[in-house]
Amino acid sequence: MGSYVSRVLTASNSAVNSVYRGRKRKCIEEDDLESESRFIDKTMQTPKRRKLLTTAQYIYKTLFQEEKGSDVTVLMLGKAWRLHKVYISQSPYFASMFSGSWREANEKVVSVEITDPNITLDSLTLVLGSFYQDEISLEPKDVISILATATLFQLQGLIDQCTEIMAETTNIKTVVPYYNAAVAYGVPKVKNTCKRWLEVNVVGYGWLYPTFLKEINSDLMAELISSPDLIAMQTEFCIYMMLRIWLFVHIQSKDEIIQIEEFFRSHTWTEPFLDTKEGKEFCAPFKALRKKYLLLNDQDVKLLQNDNIIPEDWLYESYKEQWLHILRIDANKDTGPKNMDELDFSRECFRCARCVDRPGEHVWRWTAFHFGLDLVVNLDLTTLRFKRYNRLDSEHIKANHSKHHIILKVCLISLNEQRQIKYIQDSGQIRLSLHKNEEKQVMCLDKDLSYPLYISVNMQVVTPFSSNEEERNASITVLADS
Repeated sequence: MGSYVSRVLTASNSAVNSVYRGRKRKCIEEDDLESESRFIDKTMQTPKRRKLLTTAQYIYKTLFQEEKGSDVTVLMLGKAWRLHKVYISQSPYFASMFSGSWREANEKVVSVEITDPNITLDSLTLVLGSFYQDEISLEPKDVISILATATLFQLQGLIDQCTEIMAETTNIKTVVPYYNAAVAYGVPKVKNTCKRWLEVNVVGYGWLYPTFLKEINSDLMAELISSPDLIAMQTEFCIYMMLRIWLFVHIQSKDEIIQIEEFFRSHTWTEPFLDTKEGKEFCAPFKALRKKYLLLNDQDVKLLQNDNIIPEDWLYESYKEQWLHILRIDANKDTGPKNMDELDFSRECFRCARCVDRPGEHVWRWTAFHFGLDLVVNLDLTTLRFKRYNRLDSEHIKANHSKHHIILKVCLISLNEQRQIKYIQDSGQIRLSLHKNEEKQVMCLDKDLSYPLYISVNMQVVTPFSSNEEERNASITVLADS
């Protein structure tokens, strides 16, 4: 009996466990099925991206590359381009050709004569192909050719793209070709960008690279030398020193290996070089020099004479003007300018500059001639200050009047890796009145400036003579009477 009851209980327990396991398995299977269902639903709702041939790509491949359905053949640079009027008429050049009473309007084959050497088969391929696409990729190395081609076909959108690329990639290798292209194709934004790059870099940086200087023609160099925005590292005479190198790389023989100082020390011309037949084409930049500021130091004058580049009669008025300024200062007739309009200041001012490599406190002096002024400049992390230093043992001419007036303009400039202007702080025209040994703050530095920092200063420390010869002669008479 006990054995029977035991077997019945065992069987009963097994049945219960079997049912329980069956229910559990069923529950797990239902959960798995529901989870799988959710995964499938999510999979069905998730986009699966596959790159298909877009309409624009199909049009470009079929109509432009394979030339199917062409209704006009355009002959350029010895190649026949089988194109489609409806597409290339996006260009005003072609739109005009195919409309109205022009002979080409009804012809199947037209010829376009191209004389611009900047337009190439590659640039034609890219520009013509752009009519069949919604996006193109431009390489900076090809941008001048693309600009030339886009200008021919009057494609303003493509010209704007070239303009942006040129502005972004202006550097020592591209700046002169970009400038010349901007002039040739009428792109003022690029011209101004390149000119500003050159004004900042040609004196303090460009002189290190003779091949770069050789790219600059006489007209462009004269324009730079004339600019009040030219950064003259360190003083005006450094501009002349840069011009010596510029002249040297233009006139030396390619087969001749000679150092610049040796070249000018042993030159063969007996008359001033700019008076010679060979020198005529190089006159403009030297005429643009502010020659009165080249005569501020006896060693500088000696170098000018030994080089024998500039004719002496070019310097006569400058010598005369400087001497008259000395007489006026010595007679206490001139305590510096109080007012000058922007045009006169830009034309007359003395340009000088300094580069500070790292933040900190920096002090330097600008003496040279400065008509009796010894100016000490102090730059720290926050301010730029000028001091009229009145030493008793000064080696320079000293202005003894108690107060001296100065007009100046300061530009603080930070450059990026391509030596483009990254940030600029411009003081505008500032009028200072300084007593002996008095220091005044000129600027507070913006926090966005970075180092190396270029400090460019244009200054006027004497009252300029009037351009009217009668007034100048009157001034001379007053000095003689005094």
